[in-house]
Amino acid sequence: MDAGVMFARMESDSENELISSIAPDVMTSLGRCSYFEKLDELLSPEDNSTSVEKCDGSFRLSETILTAAGFDRVELDDIFAVLHFKGGCCDCEVLYNVAEKSRLKANYWRGRAGEQVARTPHTPHSRPN
Repeated sequence: MDAGVMFARMESDSENELISSIAPDVMTSLGRCSYFEKLDELLSPEDNSTSVEKCDGSFRLSETILTAAGFDRVELDDIFAVLHFKGGCCDCEVLYNVAEKSRLKANYWRGRAGEQVARTPHTPHSRPN
């Protein structure tokens, strides 16, 4: 194996170990500042009086929420590394893949279930005699 590839793999492994080791504390900190709820409120407001924000494939909304909660740039980098590690590569994916529950995820699956029901024919299945 090439030494450069081996070094990159070791660096990646140690980075993943670091991210994995800080993940529980990062998640606790995000829970304490109601990050997931605030992000959910922006992307899937509980009432219709609030305008819906759109995910642009970045952490733009998350950064605004977390900066307002007092996190600095270094902490944001760690938070986004943990979120990415857990499958959240942008604002909406955080709610789909990282948050235990969210309106955005629930509404998505409710809609998918409705589509499935609408596409499923309602004719009785024929049974062989």
